[in-house]
Amino acid sequence: MKTNNPMRGLLTFSFYAASGNMSIAALFTLAMSAALLITGNLTVYAFFVLVAVGTFPYTIMAAMGGKNAPKWEKFQLTMPVKRKDVVASIYLSVLLATIAGLLLAGIILGIGFVLHEGLLEHVLQTAFAQFAYVFGVVLIMAGLLFPIASTKAGESRGEAVFTGCLFAAGFIMILISWAGGRADILPWIISLSQVAIAVVVFVISYLLTKKMYAKMDF
Repeated sequence: MKTNNPMRGLLTFSFYAASGNMSIAALFTLAMSAALLITGNLTVYAFFVLVAVGTFPYTIMAAMGGKNAPKWEKFQLTMPVKRKDVVASIYLSVLLATIAGLLLAGIILGIGFVLHEGLLEHVLQTAFAQFAYVFGVVLIMAGLLFPIASTKAGESRGEAVFTGCLFAAGFIMILISWAGGRADILPWIISLSQVAIAVVVFVISYLLTKKMYAKMDF
């Protein structure tokens, strides 16, 4: 006997809402992957990590938390599902897109290490830090964006809020690195701290947004 799975439907909806930009993101990521595999260039590598890990969740956030957020919000809230499931699906879609980006980046880098022997030697020291930075920016941006997007200010200034959350997340990650460096903390501990803080912000944001959705009128 088949059972309805509201979460699967909500996740499908989230990715459908982002499908237009996601196809462009996929082409861009493919182009960066090809450039890295062909050249093995360190500058290309740095941009590749940013694009591969960050682009897919960025498109989800642009669709669900940007200027179109009020439209998707009202549509989701009229669906025959619990509001807490709506909120969970939004956060889970960002997390799944981020994990997919991490896996894709890892696979492409693994192939790049095989094709270009010098690449592994040069990026081994910084790879974890770069992955942690992008991962942290994504989670903190989502953590800041979705609660604000659910307010009247977020609805009226969607693009400004979206851009502001992006810059704020990047600044927070840089601030953690700076503070860790000033305290002579080992780089890998700084990176772990960035990931841990980002996860905490993401979880708190989810709990806050769930409460806000529960009280939302539509």
